[in-house]
Amino acid sequence: MAYGKIHRYLLRSIASLGVLSVTDAKRILTSFTDEEISSVQDLVKEINDEIRPLQQEIKITNDELTNEEVVVFLSLGYDDATKAQNIFSATELEYFRVLIEQIMTTEARQITGIHAINLVGGMKASFTKTDAQKLLNTWCRMRYLDKDQNNYALGVRAIHEFEGYLRQNMPDTIEECCLCKQIVFRGCNCPMCGQAIHTRCLNKYLEKVDKWPCCKADFSAEQLEQLRCAEISRLSQTQRLDLTQHSEENSTVFEQTQQSTEDIQTTQDIIPEISQRVTRKRKRHCE
Repeated sequence: MAYGKIHRYLLRSIASLGVLSVTDAKRILTSFTDEEISSVQDLVKEINDEIRPLQQEIKITNDELTNEEVVVFLSLGYDDATKAQNIFSATELEYFRVLIEQIMTTEARQITGIHAINLVGGMKASFTKTDAQKLLNTWCRMRYLDKDQNNYALGVRAIHEFEGYLRQNMPDTIEECCLCKQIVFRGCNCPMCGQAIHTRCLNKYLEKVDKWPCCKADFSAEQLEQLRCAEISRLSQTQRLDLTQHSEENSTVFEQTQQSTEDIQTTQDIIPEISQRVTRKRKRHCE
């Protein structure tokens, strides 16, 4: 099919939302025209031929959180973590870089909301916690982040857009799925051999063989439940620690307010920068 209105309409729809389910993409196309059109897959291929010189791409993949087939708009022309996202300021992009690296250096691949906001304390530029919360909300809407209860993880858009950045800058903090060889953001490590695997890849494999695909050890659902409970416990401990630090910070602000109102704006715990590369792998469990 020649590149035309239907391609531009689909491109605008996906680009404006960031992520669109394949089902919704089909519905949008049906509402746009009564004419018979190519499949979403064929249209995406034809659109990519046009936008590739602009270092942009549309990718059809599975959302690791919902396991839903989705269409994702990606900007691939960046020199560091987020340079392509020119709708954000340099300070906002720096915060996003710090946020990505903090998420990737935790065992659960998630951080609590308080922890995410407290990261502004380690930034050199002036940046408030209110600013941080607004950005977190924006990035969730754009699917760069996913929020599960009060924990933040990388969303499907960030996973695919920044894969090259993570491989280049944080090779010691990533693990590849033993089946598909892609980076594991949501999955688990085999309790027997420690190799990582996506939840979706494991579920598909278990439909045929009731064993761990990496070491062929017998699989038990109780193993996953134990790993899941361990992750929940770790996140709960982190949440309690963050709440304690938050309370101490508020107490410090109050005490300094009593001493001098001029010092209120500078009262924050300083969070060390985490941009340095982690030099050893840590065993990670279910996420």
